[in-house]
Amino acid sequence: MAAGAARSCAPGYLLSLPLELQLRVLEGLGGQDLCAVEASCRDLRRLVAGNTHLYQLALVEDFRCTLAAAPPSINWKAQYVDMFIRARLKTLEQHQRVCQVLKERLDELDDLLGDADDVRQVLGAPELLTSEPCLVLAIVGNMEQEALQQRWDASQDLLMAESKLRVVQAEMQDLLARIPRYWWPAALQTAAAWGYAPA
Repeated sequence: MAAGAARSCAPGYLLSLPLELQLRVLEGLGGQDLCAVEASCRDLRRLVAGNTHLYQLALVEDFRCTLAAAPPSINWKAQYVDMFIRARLKTLEQHQRVCQVLKERLDELDDLLGDADDVRQVLGAPELLTSEPCLVLAIVGNMEQEALQQRWDASQDLLMAESKLRVVQAEMQDLLARIPRYWWPAALQTAAAWGYAPA
């Protein structure tokens, strides 16, 4: 509720409230909303920067994590960004895994269709056209049709998965491009090693 209220209020309205109420509103925001508030005006940016516990609260709320004892000088906003990047990398990895599984499934179906062709060539020889091979050919034909349908479905799923993957990759690239390099902790360095560093 606090997040919705903050988004609907102009910066001047929020700043007109007593400091205690300003902080109560900000304490109800998630990390992404805090970033948006900071970007709205200089005074709000100073207010958020002067109350570093806001990103600490957002870190616990958004990611349900338990924070160990930390030195007073810790940059909670940088910690939030680090965790946010880690979550996006995990999502990216999941999309990549889905694409890989679908590609492997397509390879399996291609092998199955190739085997069906081999069986048809062997059993379709004139000297083997007895009742039993013909029955086998019919079974193989039915299996082939089913495999073709499965291959079509898998190929469509792969196209959709690759499209989603490209969107996530673009979001990651855009996100990293907006992160100051002096904030790059281990997670962002890992992302850069994966090829997602800004140019």
